[in-house]
Amino acid sequence: MPPPSSSSSSSSSSLHPCKHSPSATLDLLILLLVLFSAAFLLSSYFSYLFHSLSLLSSHLSSQDLSSIPPASYLLAFAVFFAASIAFLDLCCGPRSRKCRNPKCKGLKKAMEFDLQIQTEDCVRSGSGGSNEIDRLPWKGGSEGNPDYECLRAELRRMAPVNGRAVLLFRSRCGCPVAKLQGWGPKRGRRHKK
Repeated sequence: MPPPSSSSSSSSSSLHPCKHSPSATLDLLILLLVLFSAAFLLSSYFSYLFHSLSLLSSHLSSQDLSSIPPASYLLAFAVFFAASIAFLDLCCGPRSRKCRNPKCKGLKKAMEFDLQIQTEDCVRSGSGGSNEIDRLPWKGGSEGNPDYECLRAELRRMAPVNGRAVLLFRSRCGCPVAKLQGWGPKRGRRHKK
């Protein structure tokens, strides 16, 4: 038997371009186990539900069912369906993502932080939400927290002259919850004589 050549090894690697990791196989096995267990639980739940309904209907069949119109069953199902849709909307819809802020947009995948560069005019006039930024608490509890000093030094380098660079930390809905700021170099205005 001839020894395998390099061409045969390259053709075998081209047949299997994806290398499977053991963790991917384990993840697939766990997924299959979860799906089978969910199917078992749902089938046993529905069999119990149908068995209970059959017992209830056999009990009601001994009584006079002609007094209950079939439209009432459809109405009860429609009300139950609408109530469950409303419940899911409240629990999982966009309203559930909103915080206590009245201006909250309830974003689904908001950025975790935002960097704003504000010039001297922007800070002085209060435009660009600088008043809202001033009311935010400091990240780390206080301005003098040494854990964030390196980050504040970077913000100071980015800040314009007589302006500031503000790093806003945002919650999942997109609303700012904390800030770090670095003021730029201070330069006095030259007055004409």
